[in-house]
Amino acid sequence: MEEADERYRAKVRERERLENGAVDDDDDDDDDTNIVGERVTTKFHGDNNNSESSEEDDSSKQQQQQRIQKQKQRQLEITQLRSEIQAKSQKEAERDAARKREEEMRRELLGPDDDDDDERKNKVKKRPREEEGTDDTEQQNDDNIVDMQPGDDDQIIMDGSIMAAQLHQQQKSNNNSIISGPSIKKKRLDDIPNDNTNPSTSLIANISGGATPIHDFSSKLKMSKTSLDGSILFPTTIGEKPWRPPTNPVNFMDGCFELTLPNFNPNSSSSSSNNSSSGNNTLAIKFHAPRESSRFSINIASPNHNGYNSILFHFNPRQFQRGGQLVINNKVESMWGNDLSVPLSTLPVVFGKQACTLIVQINEEGFDVFVEGVHCARLEHRTALPKLKEGSSLCLQFPASDDYGSPEDWEVYRVWWGHKDSMAAKDLSGVAGVNIYSSVHPKKLFVSGLSKIHSDPEVDLRRAELERAFRKYGGPNGAVFVSVQKDSTFAFVEVASEQQADLALVEMAGRYRVNKARRTKHEALMEERAAKEAAEKGIVKETVDWD
Repeated sequence: MEEADERYRAKVRERERLENGAVDDDDDDDDDTNIVGERVTTKFHGDNNNSESSEEDDSSKQQQQQRIQKQKQRQLEITQLRSEIQAKSQKEAERDAARKREEEMRRELLGPDDDDDDERKNKVKKRPREEEGTDDTEQQNDDNIVDMQPGDDDQIIMDGSIMAAQLHQQQKSNNNSIISGPSIKKKRLDDIPNDNTNPSTSLIANISGGATPIHDFSSKLKMSKTSLDGSILFPTTIGEKPWRPPTNPVNFMDGCFELTLPNFNPNSSSSSSNNSSSGNNTLAIKFHAPRESSRFSINIASPNHNGYNSILFHFNPRQFQRGGQLVINNKVESMWGNDLSVPLSTLPVVFGKQACTLIVQINEEGFDVFVEGVHCARLEHRTALPKLKEGSSLCLQFPASDDYGSPEDWEVYRVWWGHKDSMAAKDLSGVAGVNIYSSVHPKKLFVSGLSKIHSDPEVDLRRAELERAFRKYGGPNGAVFVSVQKDSTFAFVEVASEQQADLALVEMAGRYRVNKARRTKHEALMEERAAKEAAEKGIVKETVDWD
């Protein structure tokens, strides 16, 4: 029984022990659950805090970037402002240096002035003590100057004078290579007499060999208003402004400038003394062509020029054509001849020069052209000069534009017309246009103003038409040579002789627009070669074969 009781008690204790252990486990589970819940809650709150902090970080980063960008922009503005200030300071320094150099050159030209010497001595004696706001170093230097002994002033003046003299001598030696001509001493009021018996002259008048004003001719040419050999045609009044072409002309006649060249005589260019007053033959023009000007021109024509459809002499510098060309030509009944072109690089400067002188002499051979005294070209007479009576005149024109309406750009200061002996040298081998071939063909006619043709059948029809029209000028056989090109409005007709060509010009003027044709240089050479071969064979060659 006791053993059974013991076993029973043991089982009860075991059961109680097991029950107590289960309760503890439940408590542990509850504790674990609470711990997990707390961790979850903490994690949730942590995530919220992290998201909020990340948003705050983004906003702070954006603000920081904006602040950095503003700082960069401000730094850039400060840098630009500093560079502008430095550039301005540099310009001011350059201006001060330029003024200083001008002052030194003025002193060198005019000599030292007593007032300047006194001012320099006062500057040496009196240091700029009145200036305030200087740094400690400048104050110390000023204090050192105050502490000088009474006898030091004379030494400073002597040293300053010696240094000034040395600097003056050095500047004089440096400027000897730049400044030339007679020296000029500055006049003082004490040196000028008070009476009017000996009036003072200007400094410019005291310079020997002074420069010619831009609006006047050189004194060597003797083309002043009081010249006995000619007269000034322009300007006609004192103070008259230079002539300029209009800005937007309609054509070359709109706003052109025309002058009459009276008492013309081409034979007056002879160097003999008995012809010294036989008439006018020389035209002189003082002008200015701007650097940006593309062209300008002058025309000389006979009185019956018919609106300048016929021009004896045409002078036309063109700055931007084929590297710069001087074109000289003539015109007969609205048809320009073969131009004479001279490169501007071989001539004195025409464009961009402050003033330039053009001289045209008309003689029996042609028109001699001189630019700044250089014989640059000759246009030999292509048409006979008009048979003028004694005292007749020519016409001078300054066109307002070219043939296409483009305005010309230049200024005319002065025009002189009178008599001068021939300026051409004996040797004319290097002058353009001298002994050039005759450009007018004696038997070949130029028919213009025809309707434009485009096809070969139209070319054949026109050739047949012109052969029938000019057959009677072809000699006994009625043989004429007609040259017609496709896509053209003109044709060439060669007749039997020069007399027949002159007759055709008169009789066919009412039906066609006919003029004498021009020869090319190749045609002239071929004609000379054919004539030479015929002369060697003893054959007289009357006609010229044309291609």
